Amino acid sequence: MQKYFRHPLPLPSHLAKGHWLLSDCQCIKSERSHERLKREKLLTSTRSDALPLGLREHSFNNFKVSELNREAYETCQAFMRNFAKVQQGEGLLLLGRSGTGKTHLASSIANGLKDKHTVAFAYVPILLEKMRTSNVNLDELLSADLLILDDIGSERETGWTMERMLIIVDGRLTNLKPTVFTTNYDLNDLDKRLGMRVASRILGHNLAVVLKGLDYRLNRQRGKNPN
Repeated sequence: MQKYFRHPLPLPSHLAKGHWLLSDCQCIKSERSHERLKREKLLTSTRSDALPLGLREHSFNNFKVSELNREAYETCQAFMRNFAKVQQGEGLLLLGRSGTGKTHLASSIANGLKDKHTVAFAYVPILLEKMRTSNVNLDELLSADLLILDDIGSERETGWTMERMLIIVDGRLTNLKPTVFTTNYDLNDLDKRLGMRVASRILGHNLAVVLKGLDYRLNRQRGKNPN
């Protein structure tokens, strides 16, 4: 902020009458410039660390492909390759029992896109709990180029949870932003778990991809190769 003061001494006659202008010193100007650049960097940077730490190394290269999940694997790869051509916010709905690799494939898509696109990730039960107890930046979820909603339907079914999911799902579709969903439930159960309005929007605007196979977590505990 600029401050003006009257000059305390008579000015030479050849100088115009006026006021003193007190300006900030160079160190303050430099500090303010540094803070401004930091804010601009935060506003323009991509979220390269959007995924939780344990999911950042997931990729298509380290996904164990079998005949039971090959079609899903290839579909997810194609979605990532053609992401720039995605129309009308059409995304993916990855279905299958626990441990079949749904989150791994969703994370592989996100990790493959995060350097060129903004990516957001949310584990739905934790997201809803945060929405109950604190403020959540919905703009980030609604405007990200890609949103991963992991484990939808596992949260306790209430009118409140259905309304919150509707806000996010409908907001993504309104912004024509694609979403990748994962769920342990089959298509017939989604309307019961999410409500008809949410399920209808998800099923009507996303390609359903079913992953089959054994739970690789149990196999790993038993000393077998992961699925």
